This record gives sequence, structure tokens and C-alpha cells, in this order.
Amino acid sequence: MQPADYFKRTFIFVFVFFLVYKFTYQIFEGIDNITAEFMLKTLAIVTLTALVLGIINYFLKIDIPKKKQ
Repeated sequence: MQPADYFKRTFIFVFVFFLVYKFTYQIFEGIDNITAEFMLKTLAIVTLTALVLGIINYFLKIDIPKKKQ
């Protein structure tokens, strides 16, 4: 697998996982607290976190296993 594939897999996994986690947590805390500022901050933090972890995995090449059928 190419290094770019490691980056893509890690970026997508972290981005989706962290985004779902933040929105789910916020819904349980109170749906009235979800504002445009919250969404922009969340997207910025999620993107930066996924980017940093993706770059790290680009060099370390830790594989996220696929579901085997």
C-alpha cells in the first residue's frame, strides 16, 4: 500500500469518528448550544486533528485493518 493510502485511511477514520463523537456529545449536553461558532470550531479542530494523525501515519504506516470476508 502506498504512503498516501495510509494518510487517506487515517484522515477519513479520524475525521468521521471525532465529528460524530463531538456532535453526539453536544446533543446530550443540550441541543440549544449548537451554534454556527460551535460547528466551525468543531470542523476546524476535527480537520487539524485528522490531518496531524494522517501525516504521522504517512510515515509510520500503521494499517487500519479491513473487514475480512
